[in-house]
Amino acid sequence: MGVQLSLLDGALAPCETVVRFYADEVRPCRNRLGEHWTYIGLLAIPEQSYGDALKSLLDDRERAGYWGEVHFSELRNYSFAYCYNSKTALAKLWLERVLSDNRRVFHFDLLGLNLENLQRGAFGVGRDQEHRIYNRFFRAAVAGMVKFHFPETSVTVSHVFHDVSELHHDDLFEWHAIWRLDSDEPGISFVPRQIEFIDSDHHKETRFPQDSHFMQLCDLLLGGLTHCLDARNVKDGCCEIASLLLPLAEELVDPDRMRNPNSRYRHWRRISMGFFPSR
Repeated sequence: MGVQLSLLDGALAPCETVVRFYADEVRPCRNRLGEHWTYIGLLAIPEQSYGDALKSLLDDRERAGYWGEVHFSELRNYSFAYCYNSKTALAKLWLERVLSDNRRVFHFDLLGLNLENLQRGAFGVGRDQEHRIYNRFFRAAVAGMVKFHFPETSVTVSHVFHDVSELHHDDLFEWHAIWRLDSDEPGISFVPRQIEFIDSDHHKETRFPQDSHFMQLCDLLLGGLTHCLDARNVKDGCCEIASLLLPLAEELVDPDRMRNPNSRYRHWRRISMGFFPSR
């Protein structure tokens, strides 16, 4: 998506870009090195491309012949001769669409937190500690993604969707993250006053069933890329999807290639991966 322009006082001036955000998380887990990590995944879809993006996801469902929920951790192939079943086939179609997105419709950012390096005492104790850590770094992830992916335009966020989790019962998170971002980050404004928690299963979600498809896509990107980093899942479908994403993941963590505007994935300012601490 290029920068939108309008005529203001006789001169061209940058206009806002309106986007929808979808957020998902990988709960704290240990990798094969014994390190304690958690991950936040953000998918952003420019509002002007939303209809076409939704149609493309539904077209892929038709091609794959699968209309159920797609969840990364449940990708297992049951067909003979190691052929993909329809669920894994759909996951591949969706990710191939993202990887070949020359129109810059699908934006994705992954933030990994090494919990061994946090001064956890600064975030309270017990369950509140985990929620405060997530709240703080969720805000950092949203702000960082907006500034990096849409650097030449102000951004208005039309919706913020989050996969249903125990955070749904946190009285602070659903409004505090947006309030702080709206207050502290110039150039970012929010239409919603709170985060909408939705079911990623479009058959169960009653208010925003169409957005559940994008939540499933966010889950696939988050699950596949973190599997490239941690290799913590042995299911064949998960490994096949991660293998598809592995060349991209290798570019995203390589300082010499992560900023390559000529990558075949056109990932610069479209798909990004960051860590805390930065290495």
